[in-house]
Amino acid sequence: MKVFIINLENYAARKEHALQQCNSIGLEADVFNAIDGRLLSPQQISEKTHPELSVGLTESEIGCALSHHGVYEKMVRENIELALVLEDDVLFDDHSRNVIDYLSNHFPQRPTLCLLSEVRKYLRGGEKIPTSDHKIVNVSQAALAHAYFINLAAAKKLYEFMYPIWLEADRWTFLIESDVVNIKAVVPPIGHLSELSFESTIWHGGAELESKKVVRELRKVTVKKIRNNRPLKIKLKNSLWRIFIRPFFEVKQD
Repeated sequence: MKVFIINLENYAARKEHALQQCNSIGLEADVFNAIDGRLLSPQQISEKTHPELSVGLTESEIGCALSHHGVYEKMVRENIELALVLEDDVLFDDHSRNVIDYLSNHFPQRPTLCLLSEVRKYLRGGEKIPTSDHKIVNVSQAALAHAYFINLAAAKKLYEFMYPIWLEADRWTFLIESDVVNIKAVVPPIGHLSELSFESTIWHGGAELESKKVVRELRKVTVKKIRNNRPLKIKLKNSLWRIFIRPFFEVKQD
C-alpha cells in the first residue's frame, strides 16, 4: 500500500500537518505535488479540460481534479495495486490505523474506491470490520476527497473516465450513478477534516467568494446537461434504484 498526500507546494504548514497525522498512526507517506489551477494558462486549461462539460468549474477545482487524476496516472504508470489518497487537511482518530490495516489486507479486486470520510447516505447492512465498531458499506451519496483508498483497477477506470477534466474530484455520487467504479465507505468515518479545512484552497479571497453563487449556478446547468446526456441504460438503472432500493435500504449519515 502506498500513501499519497496531495499538497500545493506553497502550503508548507498543511503538508507538515498531514505528514504528522500519518506519522501519528505509523504510516509513511509520499507528498504528491498538487496542481494550482490558478497558475495554468488559458491554453493549458483548454488542453486539459472538456470544452463543454467543464463549464462552471473554477480554476482551483480544475487543479484539484488534475491533482487526483495525477495520482491515478502514477498508480497506472507504476502499477501500484493499492493507495491511500489524502488531502493535506485530513485528521485521523484513534481507530484509524486498525481500520486502515484491515482495508489494506482485505480490499476487493474489482474496481473499488473506499471513502474514509463522512458520507451523506449509504445502504443498510455492510461488512463488519473485526475487533472494531466500524463497518464497510455501499455508498449512495457522498462528496469530499480528503481521505480514501483506491485500487489499481479503479485508478485505471478513473484515469480514462475523468480526462480531459470535466468533473470535480469528489463528485462521487455521479460516479456511482454512472456505474464507473464501486464506491464504499467506512462507517463511522475515520478520516476527518481538521481545522485547516476552514481555510479553503478552492475559493480564494473575497472576489472569488462573491462570484461563488453565480459560478455554482452555471455549474448546476452544466451538470444537468451531463445527466440528461447519459445513456438510456444508466438512466433506467437509476430510476429503478430510486423506486425499488432507495426507499427501503438507504440510510442517512447521522
